[in-house]
Amino acid sequence: MADLIAALHQSASDTRLIVYDRDGNKLTGQRVKLSPSASRDGTLEYDPVEIWRHTQDAVGMALSELDRPSSALAAVGIAAQRETTVVWNKRTGQPYAPAIAGPDRRSAGQMADLTRDGQTELIHKKTGLVPDALFSAGKLSWLLRHVDGLRADAERGDALFGTMDSWLVWNLTGRHVTDVTSASRTMLLNLDTQDWDDELLALLGIPRAMLPEVAPSSTPDRFGSTSGSGLFGTELPVSGVLGEHQAALFGQHCFLPGQARYGFEGSSALLVNTGTARADTDSRVLGTIAYRLADEPAVYALEGFVPYTGATVQWLVDGLGIIRGVGEIEAMSRRADDPEGLYFVPAFTGLALPRPERGARGAILGMDTHHNQNHVARATLQALAYQLRDLIETMQEGTGYAPAQLRVDGNGAWFDMCMQIHADILGIQLRRPADVADTAALGAAHAAGLAVGVWADLAEVAGTRQENHRWSAQWMPEDRERGYAGWRSALERTVGWVDEATLPQGDWLATLTAAEWRADGSR
Repeated sequence: MADLIAALHQSASDTRLIVYDRDGNKLTGQRVKLSPSASRDGTLEYDPVEIWRHTQDAVGMALSELDRPSSALAAVGIAAQRETTVVWNKRTGQPYAPAIAGPDRRSAGQMADLTRDGQTELIHKKTGLVPDALFSAGKLSWLLRHVDGLRADAERGDALFGTMDSWLVWNLTGRHVTDVTSASRTMLLNLDTQDWDDELLALLGIPRAMLPEVAPSSTPDRFGSTSGSGLFGTELPVSGVLGEHQAALFGQHCFLPGQARYGFEGSSALLVNTGTARADTDSRVLGTIAYRLADEPAVYALEGFVPYTGATVQWLVDGLGIIRGVGEIEAMSRRADDPEGLYFVPAFTGLALPRPERGARGAILGMDTHHNQNHVARATLQALAYQLRDLIETMQEGTGYAPAQLRVDGNGAWFDMCMQIHADILGIQLRRPADVADTAALGAAHAAGLAVGVWADLAEVAGTRQENHRWSAQWMPEDRERGYAGWRSALERTVGWVDEATLPQGDWLATLTAAEWRADGSR
């Protein structure tokens, strides 16, 4: 019986193909790095043709290392970067323009206009999102206004839009389809109907004819199958497709309401499963779809960002110059006693929580003569945890949902001291899987395998979980609350440094998600 799953993960930095067995073990994997084109004016683009070529290369290299025939593969799963926008001609298959990446800010002006026109409440109610250049709707609207002939072709049905998952599915199977999770990040999908919203399409001037069919995340036939003469050399159903953060939530087996995944990267994302009932949120927290399995109801999630997490650690290397590489922060933090009274607020582009303060700027507060660079390193790790607590408190205040534990992944999850500090400040358990780098690929594999019977149900999938470590809080509750009170006091002292009226509007989330760091997961 064919029981292996090929998982494609197309991220902002590379494209990789990993083959998993039914126990969740990696059998082979290959990655090809991407070369995005960025400019100082906030544009960030990819070549869609290059991404497809890299996909072919990754698949070819990985399958050449597999010691099983391609007939042992049961299905293909895809996890893809979410907001990146591609438009192509359905007759030629050629893109009209470079793909516009999520952090690209060229549509900020239009998003600011929507906010000034009072459209934020409407958009948030329908989509769970807020007007921002991060999301695909503004990028697509910009392309329709600036690429010659695109609007006419779109209205005729000749021009197709898709996020990166749709582009890969089109090239693999010839079908124009996306899944509900990727669609939920376009700012065009109504979360209640799980279909494109005609009012929002009209508001943004986007022809419905160019949009893909919206399918469940796990389905045996909606995405089509590869051809026997194609990339995999055999007919394989593409049966699992998710946006990469939702794929990681799925790969961390967060199948129950309240279970949460935290991905620790340059900027970090928290997703909390809220079950089949969509949670009401205010604009500080985003609503999204976590996944949908075949004909079952959709499962929803809350999503929030902690900006400049890994990038703050990187700043200690590149900006402050007190460490030579991000791995040193662990050793320095261990050499310091608890820097009580010393707080580092890394508000490099403002504060997102507990309330938006775009005019805030970073500060190190409470320093005295006994503090040294080791205390600054430890205060940095504490700052990352305090920001996450701000996010969790905001979620709980607005929705009633708060995770009882966190399942962590990403490059930052390798750092044990950092994770222990998070457990102490949050007062909850953290759990790290055996593989922190590829939870999104694993989630895509699980979604694909469920659709074709490799796993019978979510309980069987959850039984394959492999963990590396767990951390529990070691601080006493009174110490935790005293430290958090000091953090909130420090936040108040950072606001108002820049006049918000002088700052660009409409691109804050795009700016926050653009943060990078050079962690590689090694010690």
